Amino acid sequence: MSHSKRSLFTFVTVIACWITQDLFAQDQVVLQVEGQSSRMVVPCQIVDYTGEKITVLLKSGANQRSYPAEQVVEVRTGWLESHERGRKQLADRRVDEAVKSFQEALASESRVWVRREILASLVRGAMRQGDRVTAGTRFLMIVESDRATRHFAVIPLVWAPENVNASEKSQSRIWLSQQDSDVARLLGASLLLEDNQLGDTAQKEMALLQRSSDERVRQLAQAQSWRLKLRALDVSDLELQRWDDRIQQLPTSFRGGPNYLLGRGWTMRREHDRAAIALLWLPLMDDTDPRLAARAGYEAAESLRRLGQNEDARRVMQEVATRFSDTEFGEAASKIAR
Repeated sequence: MSHSKRSLFTFVTVIACWITQDLFAQDQVVLQVEGQSSRMVVPCQIVDYTGEKITVLLKSGANQRSYPAEQVVEVRTGWLESHERGRKQLADRRVDEAVKSFQEALASESRVWVRREILASLVRGAMRQGDRVTAGTRFLMIVESDRATRHFAVIPLVWAPENVNASEKSQSRIWLSQQDSDVARLLGASLLLEDNQLGDTAQKEMALLQRSSDERVRQLAQAQSWRLKLRALDVSDLELQRWDDRIQQLPTSFRGGPNYLLGRGWTMRREHDRAAIALLWLPLMDDTDPRLAARAGYEAAESLRRLGQNEDARRVMQEVATRFSDTEFGEAASKIAR
């Protein structure tokens, strides 16, 4: 081989190595492996990240390797500019702009596991807009892609009394008919549970879902049934204590809606200290559904006021007014907190 050819070959090889190194070094996964005191940082290319495991291609060029999802502490990767922009806009409560940015990111992103991340953000955006049809549709896309999804906590269920419009009723009937998807039926039954015409059908479906083979569906369906107890004014101190015990057994990310129902139950029993504690869980620990979190914070402040804790009530109202200003209860809190 001539000197010029060897030089060209060397140059191409170096460039190829650089490209390969960049490819494999673009991601990092931080793991906490059971039995080890220190965390492990794995340079890699993330192939997929589901609710069960993370699959990576190691920098060494070895075969793919998987780690249990519960060992993952953090993933570090490059995000599309539109994805980053959307997250900032959503944090700044510029929801319409955020949704547009996420839609742009979804159209451009090729990594399946990142697409699920974007879809979860779109669910949050739709919930902030009060668009349950879009939120539910996006959520079902996540579940279709990964049945064990890490994003199950963003499922857009109804927990507080609210009006269900014609579009939501129509879509809910479609979801209820999907016998191959317990998740879709849970969405439909949740929306129609207190409907004057379709409530009976939804209640029967919710009862069936309490025996679902999917533990997440089963747990949430059981908690959803508490709505009927509250509507019938059929709660006792003993019943509410049972609810509280069940909530403590739920994954932390599932406790928001059930805690709201528990808080309403304690309010009905005029146990305002217990009501405030349950209701404050949402704005303090879980604002996945901002409209519900705002409502829970507002009602918690009302419970504190009834206890004579006016200064604490005022502070909670201010927090609700600041963080949830684009919601009905955020607006109401701002008038009181002035």
